[in-house]
Amino acid sequence: MKLPALALVVIGCLAAWSAQADLSMTGRSTVVAMGMQGLGQEGVWLSGPQIRRDLIDRGKAYSHLYDLKKNEITVINHSQRLASIFAMSALNQQTDAKIASKNLTLDLKPTGKTRPLQKWKCAENTLVASMPAEVGGEKVSFTMTGTVWLARDTAEQKEVAAFVSAAQTPDFFMGIPALAKSSPDQARGISEIMRRMAPMGLLCAVDVKTKYEGAGRMAALSNKLDSRISLTYEQYGTAPLKPEVFDIPKGYRVERK
Repeated sequence: MKLPALALVVIGCLAAWSAQADLSMTGRSTVVAMGMQGLGQEGVWLSGPQIRRDLIDRGKAYSHLYDLKKNEITVINHSQRLASIFAMSALNQQTDAKIASKNLTLDLKPTGKTRPLQKWKCAENTLVASMPAEVGGEKVSFTMTGTVWLARDTAEQKEVAAFVSAAQTPDFFMGIPALAKSSPDQARGISEIMRRMAPMGLLCAVDVKTKYEGAGRMAALSNKLDSRISLTYEQYGTAPLKPEVFDIPKGYRVERK
């Protein structure tokens, strides 16, 4: 997976804990990764245990489907008309939850500032996270530092119960499927962040710098080139969603990983 696409999937994982009722959110993202910049549109649809996220990456459309009842993640590449289904339990077998949980550091502190998103009051928090990772065959540390805005005590907050409950089950995985083989500790670390942040509020926006730290060539390159991820939701709605929103489009080739 190329770095800009990887960065977009990272913010997708951050976005996915937003809520579990019928909720639609749209916004925009900006990604600067290893010297390359990308601008994208974001859409998230949530209903009970199902989550759909649509994104456009360098002119190509993708959808990510999370089914917390079936414990599956489906990655849809619309240009290839291909849907790849991953079992969360299989992804977990490729990672070590105990190692990642022990080595992951996550610090989230409120600043006292807020910003509005329609009726939501989004509280500003500083975010510092670090986890083991592997890139280009090098053992490194992946860090994220920046700001996250979370809406607490909203009318929709009560609907996150299904997600919070799912986050405590052994098969829960909301990391990056493509990362589970290449950098399992990082994949598990991202999933662990979702587990810990699930009960903290609904995501309004995130703006973080990312980098790989270590003694190798890839870490040195990461330190020279600015990498940044930002996602801002601009509106939300609570109209009931049709079940087919979470279906794989007809005629697409389906493969199970």
